[in-house]
Amino acid sequence: MENLNEKKLLKAKLRIAEIKKFYEHVVIYILVNLFLTFIWSFSFKLIGNFIASNQFDVGDFTHIPIWLIWGIFLGLHALKTFGFSHILGKDWEERKIDEFMKK
Repeated sequence: MENLNEKKLLKAKLRIAEIKKFYEHVVIYILVNLFLTFIWSFSFKLIGNFIASNQFDVGDFTHIPIWLIWGIFLGLHALKTFGFSHILGKDWEERKIDEFMKK
């Protein structure tokens, strides 16, 4: 019985560590992408004694692919961490079976 409890505790700790890594990934994703977007949107240049700002150019979306590609990988990380059951619901398969059986 004690061995079983130790295994459950170890499994719970590993699961918590995995969830913690995912949330760290989300925070890093947001902070880094906001920083890069700010840098690309408002690239400040020092000219003489004053700062001239290159304002955001509508045609310059170089930061969008980074948000998108990294976001896809973040979504994959979420699926790996939480699995499909949290997205579709724990009893999704049972509900679908019941739905098709009623037809």
